[in-house]
Amino acid sequence: MSRPRPHRAPDPPARRGGDGRRAARTGAAVALALAAVCYASWLLAPVFNPGLRPVQSYLSELAARDQPYHLVFQLGDVTTGLCATVAGLLLARVAREVPRPAWWGLLVFGVATAVDGGWTSMDCAPSIDARCARLEELGELSWRHQAHTVTSSVAVAGALLSLVAVLAVLRGPARRRVGLAVAVVLAVGTVGTLVATLHPEWGLGLWQRVQLTGLSGWLLLTAAVARRGPGPERPR
Repeated sequence: MSRPRPHRAPDPPARRGGDGRRAARTGAAVALALAAVCYASWLLAPVFNPGLRPVQSYLSELAARDQPYHLVFQLGDVTTGLCATVAGLLLARVAREVPRPAWWGLLVFGVATAVDGGWTSMDCAPSIDARCARLEELGELSWRHQAHTVTSSVAVAGALLSLVAVLAVLRGPARRRVGLAVAVVLAVGTVGTLVATLHPEWGLGLWQRVQLTGLSGWLLLTAAVARRGPGPERPR
């Protein structure tokens, strides 16, 4: 006669909930890391589109619909946006030790970036095409080209909101130093880009590259916060 097996009590709900939160945070962190990598697709410009001038050209011109391999850079933006959106939705539910504006900003950045790459990419590259520059000045390019500035600006605004909220709760000297460095790079790049928009000869492309470096840094910093919380200790 076989001996009866001992009854195993089911996992308590609190434990199951904790496992679910950890899985959600890990998934969000992976999505944000992937977003940071895809958002740096502009580093492939010398390979896929060496004709654009690094100092004067908008990085968005890499995804302009008349440029070679524009789908590579559009795909990078769409992937970045979708990953950031998914991460923002997950973290808004499980990462409650960080102010909600951090995840609202991440969602705004994600949606705007996905739209930027999927629907409002530029028609042409005005920095290297005189006809394109003239049509842009006259407002005769497509609505998608003209809306590109709006979606790009909304994405940066969302990222800045998120970064400020994350910085407010970072604990530990190492994370604060990293957060401050990311903030300085992003702030310098953003201000430089705004100024150079009025004076493109002042290195518009260079300043925008600094800005995008800061944005990738923010995504990686947010991935670390998503995984382990705002401080050195593990989240409860």
